[in-house]
Amino acid sequence: MKSTKLAEQPVKNDKRQAIIEAASEAFLESGYQNTSMETISSKAGVAKQTLYNYFGNKDALFIAVVDQKCDYRDSPTMRSNDIKSENVEEVLKQYAQNKLADLVSSENTAMFRMMISEAIRFPNLGEMFFKAGLEKDRLLLVDFLRLQNKAGNLEVDDPEQAALFFQGALNAYFRAKFIMTGETPSKETIQQHIDYCIKKLLILYRPA
Repeated sequence: MKSTKLAEQPVKNDKRQAIIEAASEAFLESGYQNTSMETISSKAGVAKQTLYNYFGNKDALFIAVVDQKCDYRDSPTMRSNDIKSENVEEVLKQYAQNKLADLVSSENTAMFRMMISEAIRFPNLGEMFFKAGLEKDRLLLVDFLRLQNKAGNLEVDDPEQAALFFQGALNAYFRAKFIMTGETPSKETIQQHIDYCIKKLLILYRPA
């Protein structure tokens, strides 16, 4: 009996994952309000009652989708072992490239739009999504700048503000334009912007 239950567990997990993936696709296509459980069950290839058996209601299913997106975003744009690197410019360049690639991802943008539209209904999810992405990346950057200051590679009087400055310079224009127009900047434009932001950061904080 015990072995039978163990064998059933992967099947249940696979079905649960299939439902979450179908729900994610449906929510991103139509938004929370316009997505029905019937649509999700059809996309997942399961009976509507199966959705309720696994998640109880649409709110709980939406929470599961966002939770999984946060797990995905938990792969930071700066790896922890980069923090101790003395190659300041290279680490900043890799951080910025990963950050902007994430920023102009169509799926991430659709998720960002949906989180804004549902922030009042699900305030805790907005905070969770923020902490798993932008805030986690910012804290890694703060740690990096703080260690570079301690090592004498940079002179950063306020790592918190320096990280906000660099993130803001990287993100603000491209995020607004991509979200509002869907226009993706060219790789050349992105690289020029990255190089300029790093150049200005190093002018501010490189030891004299």
